[in-house]
Amino acid sequence: MYHFLVNNRERIISAYEDIIKCPHRKLVEKQEWLNFWEVSEVNEDTVISIITHPEYLTKAKGLSFAVAESLSGYVPTKVAQEIKYESFDTHENRFVKHFLNELIAWGEKTLNAIMTSSYLTKDQKQEATSKLKIVLGDLEYYAVSDIFDDVSEMVIFPSTSQVLLKREGYRDLLQLWWEFKAYSPFFGEMKRAIANKDIAKLYEYWCFFKLVEELGDILENKRLKIHVTPAGELSESGDVYAEFDNGWRLYYNKRLAPKKWSYSVTLRPDFSLFTGNPGNRDTELVGVFDAKFKLDVVDENRRKEFDEESEIAEKTGSYKTWAKLEDIYKMHTYRDALGAKFAVVLYPGSKNVFFKTDKECLGDLKGCKKEKFSLSRLIRELIKEMGKNNDKQQKLSGVGYLSFIPEVNKHD
Repeated sequence: MYHFLVNNRERIISAYEDIIKCPHRKLVEKQEWLNFWEVSEVNEDTVISIITHPEYLTKAKGLSFAVAESLSGYVPTKVAQEIKYESFDTHENRFVKHFLNELIAWGEKTLNAIMTSSYLTKDQKQEATSKLKIVLGDLEYYAVSDIFDDVSEMVIFPSTSQVLLKREGYRDLLQLWWEFKAYSPFFGEMKRAIANKDIAKLYEYWCFFKLVEELGDILENKRLKIHVTPAGELSESGDVYAEFDNGWRLYYNKRLAPKKWSYSVTLRPDFSLFTGNPGNRDTELVGVFDAKFKLDVVDENRRKEFDEESEIAEKTGSYKTWAKLEDIYKMHTYRDALGAKFAVVLYPGSKNVFFKTDKECLGDLKGCKKEKFSLSRLIRELIKEMGKNNDKQQKLSGVGYLSFIPEVNKHD
């Protein structure tokens, strides 16, 4: 909500300015009881209103009125009159008012959330609230405009209104409304993934935030920034990243093109960890992660019987979960082509395994295979080795897979 309001401030102001300058009106007729001498038009309805409301008749008392001759000496004190006037109470303006009130309500909620946040720093709070208060000030200024005084609440959304579709200001506000209603603070595809039950995509999204959280703890991060697109989304175009205090960045879906990163073809891991801005020459690619919501059922000693083991496990529901072999192969491709120090699969299984590339342990699988492996240990040892020297051929290098299992918070 913060990003929607702040990033769209100019569009919102422009739309409401156009509407206030030239609001949509409609001609309406309303029956009012006027004094006898204020009547400007007489028709059959006027006559009917006189004879059906004797409570408004009074004796002429010597005054000469033509109408008194037909009413046995009586004249009306009040007469019903159809008054025609222009009204701002249109379906379109009801929509404009409704959207304005909704933006103000959500803006105030967002402001309160920022001010009471225990995660944001004092400077971050001050910067965010300052920007948000400017937007809220603009919205509240338009909310007290005279045109909304007589505008009632929106009951029906006028989606087919030509005024909303074509008129300046209204059409811009309608576009903002659709963006607002379809707005996902992070992923534009999130809603679709949920609707289609695309568990693999949802798992990928979850892994990004989980990975950011764990890396933040490992790097003793006091402040985390997640950079988003101007639209306020975590797009899938590779321009979104989380930045840590030490300057490291974790990118989501970044294209790693030849010459710069890959020595062969363009590759696009789910998450790429850099020591800084990839645009700088001295920045290194630390490692890559791929989120895979799939498992293999593997008996390490009987790989020839893999298909049979899988079938039995599916029938019995007894699984010994490992990352799929094809994904391990892919990690070798990433590490080799990109020159990354490690490439790791994130999967919802029970094993954590890392295969080191030390030449000293070639031929000794047990020496290379580290089953007591964690993200924390990998990153801390890597930072320690990187601090010792600038040799790119550090010992801590390889591929593996990490257990990333979504769990329900017991306190929820």
